[in-house]
Amino acid sequence: MTRIAIVLLYTAGLRRGELLHLTLRDVEPKSGVLQIRESKFHKSRLVPLSTDAARELRLYLRKRLTASLSTGPETPLLCNTTRGLRGYTGTGISRLIHALFELADVRDAEGRCPRIHDLRHSFAVQALIRWYQQDADVQSNLPKLAIYMGHVSIVSTAYYLPFVPTIAALASERFEKHPGHVLGGRKP
Repeated sequence: MTRIAIVLLYTAGLRRGELLHLTLRDVEPKSGVLQIRESKFHKSRLVPLSTDAARELRLYLRKRLTASLSTGPETPLLCNTTRGLRGYTGTGISRLIHALFELADVRDAEGRCPRIHDLRHSFAVQALIRWYQQDADVQSNLPKLAIYMGHVSIVSTAYYLPFVPTIAALASERFEKHPGHVLGGRKP
């Protein structure tokens, strides 16, 4: 269960509450699409998963469905068997993932263990890095990222994109490659 929780939080940029509110009816394993219902700001959206994340979800569902857990459509995707097959609480899932990070000695540059919300931040930052590396139009992709993450506007998405050295380096390289000649006096 912890594995699929981390996979969905990290690869789909879900909020903790969105993950915990997923039920079996919200999951389309064949297409790899999650339906997020009435999340923050009362927004609902469809979240397509990457090929690898969809495969992980199918593997989890196969194990979950053979583990004698409830299979009703309103059953939580993530069942906590110690709580009588009910879903996890926000505190419970946070503690579980934090304990796993501690056990694996996952730390940031300052030696701190990441918080569960840091997975969502990493998702947003990694999307930008991928776009820069693919030479995509980052500015036109920001609204797509905002919609995917369930934000009301790209201003909310910008919160996740503070100064990150990797992004700054990629943006500088792109600037120098394209319009940088205007400021530097070089010809393109």
